[in-house]
Amino acid sequence: MAIQLPKIIEHFIGNAALTCDEIGESPCDVYSFKRGNGRFFLKICPAILAPTTYSVSREAHVLSWLSGRLSVPEVVAVASNAEGEFMITRCVKGEPLQALINEPSTIVTLFSEALHQLNAVPIFDCPFDSSAKYRLKELGYLVAHALGEASYNLQKWPYLHSLQDLLSHLHNTLPTEQRVFSHGDLCAANVFVDAQDNLHFIDLGRGGVADRWLDIALVHRNLLRDTNADVASEFLEGLGIGDNPAKREFFEQLDELF
Repeated sequence: MAIQLPKIIEHFIGNAALTCDEIGESPCDVYSFKRGNGRFFLKICPAILAPTTYSVSREAHVLSWLSGRLSVPEVVAVASNAEGEFMITRCVKGEPLQALINEPSTIVTLFSEALHQLNAVPIFDCPFDSSAKYRLKELGYLVAHALGEASYNLQKWPYLHSLQDLLSHLHNTLPTEQRVFSHGDLCAANVFVDAQDNLHFIDLGRGGVADRWLDIALVHRNLLRDTNADVASEFLEGLGIGDNPAKREFFEQLDELF
């Protein structure tokens, strides 16, 4: 590895072999390794991304706050240097929901339970702002530093023709939010289920107080892409709160550049 690891991170890894984890689209580098009988992950956030929700220092704080509130990875070590931020977490139990993508009824049930658990986290003392306004400010930083997702696709929104169109539209359609605790990147790769049907949540850098439709929109999009429209509709109907297409569209558009 060309990057210089902080001493506490280097010491914990020791002589363990690092295996690059290529799942996911985050600009952070992720490596898995074994130590004794345990499996761990090293996540590295480049320094330029430290002011954003890609920050692993922020994620470590979110995970620590959630400990005892949700089943999340144990934070083993966190450190930073001039090159970036570094976090080691212990691997959670089970398999990702993605492994059950061909079992529609099961995955709908588990996604619904995941939302229930997330939204049940009390937010009166939650210190993490993940509101649409906060995320738009973050998006401005990413775009200004040419760090936004380069392969964004606006084809399903024919009234948007450019990046600037998208940014202006997001600012002009900022919704009134129904605040809950949100995962921020809820998808079939970021929720695990173990043999006892217990759920475990990973990749919580964007976790915090946000509108309830943020997570719903991302799950609905995930199901549309990986299953079909009927399954995605079944998920929405099962929530029992009615649909909100305008909010779903807003949060899908917001996520397009991340």
